[in-house]
Amino acid sequence: MYLRIIIIVLLLIQLSSPVLALDQAESFIQSLITDDNPGSFADQSELETSGRLGIRYEGVDNKFLISYDIEDSIKSSIKRNELDYTIEVIDLEGDYSKIIFSIQELSYRKQFYFKDQKYISPISYHTRDWKRIGSKHFRFLVSDTTLFNSYCIDNLENFLLRIAGLLNFGDEKLRELEAHKIYYLLCKDEEEIKLLTGFHTRGMYNVAYDFIITTFNSHYHELLHLLMNFKLQRLPLYTHPFFQEGFAVAFGGRGGKEPDVILSLGLFLYNSKMLDYSSLLSKEGFRQVNVSLSYPVSGLYNKFLIEQIGIEKYLELYQKYSGTADEVERMKIDESELPERATWHGFLVDYSQKKAIDFENSKSETQLIYDGASARIFEDLLSYYFNLRDTLLIGADTNWREYQSKKFYGVFGNRKYQGEKYLILANANEISIYNLFTNNLIANYVSSFSDTHSPVPSENGSYYFCVSKYIFDAELKSILADQTD
Repeated sequence: MYLRIIIIVLLLIQLSSPVLALDQAESFIQSLITDDNPGSFADQSELETSGRLGIRYEGVDNKFLISYDIEDSIKSSIKRNELDYTIEVIDLEGDYSKIIFSIQELSYRKQFYFKDQKYISPISYHTRDWKRIGSKHFRFLVSDTTLFNSYCIDNLENFLLRIAGLLNFGDEKLRELEAHKIYYLLCKDEEEIKLLTGFHTRGMYNVAYDFIITTFNSHYHELLHLLMNFKLQRLPLYTHPFFQEGFAVAFGGRGGKEPDVILSLGLFLYNSKMLDYSSLLSKEGFRQVNVSLSYPVSGLYNKFLIEQIGIEKYLELYQKYSGTADEVERMKIDESELPERATWHGFLVDYSQKKAIDFENSKSETQLIYDGASARIFEDLLSYYFNLRDTLLIGADTNWREYQSKKFYGVFGNRKYQGEKYLILANANEISIYNLFTNNLIANYVSSFSDTHSPVPSENGSYYFCVSKYIFDAELKSILADQTD
């Protein structure tokens, strides 16, 4: 037989025998290569967790191994005796072991973890000592508890209920989520995500276990991927990105930026003729455009599409343009199945009227609600009016001593965080408003991305602008009552 298998055993110095025997390791690897019931090697709890939400992918027999398995092309080469591989069996602490599967000539390496001689995911191993926090529909696993807070728990619960309404979940599906939970794993950095998933990213939806694994404490975008799949239950593993990413951006924004921020950019890109949604209707066309451009435009169009045709017809399109990787690669969305452009343009006119940040003066009586050295703030029924030097922190809650805002320290360095909720930054070209409890950018004006390219108005060293009240989820007047510069 041409295939030459080299087994390298690395044993810790101990009196007892290895946790995982050599023949067990080889049998497991062979089951992966031949696709011969690898689930029989898995811990039962792993299989139950992977299947708990009832989500199934067409043509996928071992969901729990998605992205953790040996690649099919390598399996085929091994079967044809074209590649040699090595196995290292390493005893870890307690009842844990791992197999390192390597192909030297390809610099290829996969790790497989075991507990009590049963396969477990890298997630189970690396999060074994993480803090567990429960809520009605979520189970949070948190690496660093100073990066999480109760506000985010309530925030994600409320977001879930809004999307459950959009997707017509009904009470039964909400009860399923309450019983089986959405797992939300908050990592301290991208390196930690790579340990759990093999991918160096800021956040992702792990389809093998239906986990949200992220560095963001309120990552709506990835949660929307999970909720869409939970709605559909049985679906292909791949979906055209115009729909898949467009849906998640439309209602969840992207990577620390909330929907209004991303969709406003999409409006600018389309109106300025930098990018037309028709360029994104083929998979190849979508791939050729940088995601910083394709995501905003597809998000804006998907929001329009759902408003125009309703969620049930939208879900039919979503499923129609799903399939195998090869099928999706060849797909082009038929523009005749989409609403007429005149309807789309009407939506854009209406959407452009909804400005989070503007420079109009109040059209009604205003009330002064804050007068400090760095800012003055007025309000009327719909908006807040700011006269701001450059930086304003709003709120200071001593009950938040344990929580540490990443965005705060990213802006202020070693300055001590005091539980401030909102951060507003202004200069001649840009206004940015952050919710420091989520670290998300909730509103943004950039002069170069505006229709008029207007700078932020200023006078006597202060910038003047107004912000729609819907941007904030708390009344600024009550937060500012006891605040001083």
